[in-house]
Amino acid sequence: MPLLGSWLGPRFRKDGMRRLRPGVYRDICWDDSEWSDILEKSVRGNFDSYTEELADSLKHAIMRTFHGCRTDDAGIYFREGLRLHDRREMTAKLRTIIEENAELHWMRDRVDEAIREVDNTLDEGRLYVVADDTVLLKHAAHYLIYGSEWITAVLGGPGHRVLKNIGVPTLLEIDLPLSMSTSQTRTELAVKMLNEWTRFTCNAPDWSAPIDFSFCLRADVPASCIVGHSHPAELHDPLNGRALYRPLKTACAYCGQRLPL
Repeated sequence: MPLLGSWLGPRFRKDGMRRLRPGVYRDICWDDSEWSDILEKSVRGNFDSYTEELADSLKHAIMRTFHGCRTDDAGIYFREGLRLHDRREMTAKLRTIIEENAELHWMRDRVDEAIREVDNTLDEGRLYVVADDTVLLKHAAHYLIYGSEWITAVLGGPGHRVLKNIGVPTLLEIDLPLSMSTSQTRTELAVKMLNEWTRFTCNAPDWSAPIDFSFCLRADVPASCIVGHSHPAELHDPLNGRALYRPLKTACAYCGQRLPL
């Protein structure tokens, strides 16, 4: 907040703060686009030019982000980084899961058919990280409970029990260079930042808005950017009516390697 205020300072009109804070509480929802209009009336120039300028500045920033997955050994991410979705590799992993679990052997001869039925190529060559772990855990915990969303979809309901027994629910922490994101994504982030700064400055609320924001990346995240991991003990399953899920294990092989002597 202070840094963004300093950045905006030279751009304000002489009466900019009075325009922002007329002495009355602004009864506007936290995510209403009207916050952009309010800020625009207080600065010189137009709101869009400032979002583009801020987006350009954000190119040089690093942001703590998060990724949900399920793994036996989080150390692979600290060694190899976070890789893009490779459909050939994921298909091979899918066939291995079917082969190693007798209750899924009936799918051996219909894997290709099941893949065609899902017909989803949106993840190919991409990976996603989010700006807020709270939002991820509250609304998209299925990534930690089942692992790959694509494999979960292909296996369907019969595969859910199997996937819950492979690996450990894992939350990765990633210091993401925003230069890895697109200009459009940084502009969208800049809008959210400016709107939230305006809401705080106008109303002085006692809570911060959820950062419901995702980054779609087209390049592998280097291992040097992976800075932490954890294994939540309780999750709510969005694929099962948000039922409470408690994993049998809350530690992976990498946790054991890092225990103090």
